[in-house]
Amino acid sequence: MAEQIRRIHIIGGPGSGKTTIAFEIGRRLGAPVRELDLVGYEDGAGERRPLDSRLADVSDIAGKPAWVTEGVFLGWTDELLRESDVILWLDVPWRVAAYRIIRRHLRESLAGTNRHPGVLRLLRFLRIARRYYRSSSFRPIELDNDGNNSRAATSEHLEPFAGKVIRCASADDLKKFMHGLTNR
Repeated sequence: MAEQIRRIHIIGGPGSGKTTIAFEIGRRLGAPVRELDLVGYEDGAGERRPLDSRLADVSDIAGKPAWVTEGVFLGWTDELLRESDVILWLDVPWRVAAYRIIRRHLRESLAGTNRHPGVLRLLRFLRIARRYYRSSSFRPIELDNDGNNSRAATSEHLEPFAGKVIRCASADDLKKFMHGLTNR
């Protein structure tokens, strides 16, 4: 791993642990964390923000000396992929992601903080998330179409950055990365 890691982009499907890991890495590095849901959508869950606004925010983040970003997005986040020191791809199995999505939904619902309340929204989100994990067909990424995101598309999209991608498919993989980050 590079001696001085200051800019980390975390990518992965819904329920992969991106936000949790991002805040832990940000704490360890003393770097600000940016949740890309908040860049992509009004209040992180509302209407999609205009592409030029998203690209301007991404450019602003990428120009900073230290940051941790996290999100599922491809295309409009390419500047973060280029400028990152490390791309951490959290590629967990669907069963793990589904469990985490349900657990998070219940925890946030009980706390009154769920931005997507209701069982129907949970079921709809699980269907979308499952498509990310199970889709084996590759559709080209369009700059302004988050609907093309999938595990297959992520794999393909990260190929040009292979030298700095660390794929974590298990808790052990993530522990090794975090240990290396702490002991660099």
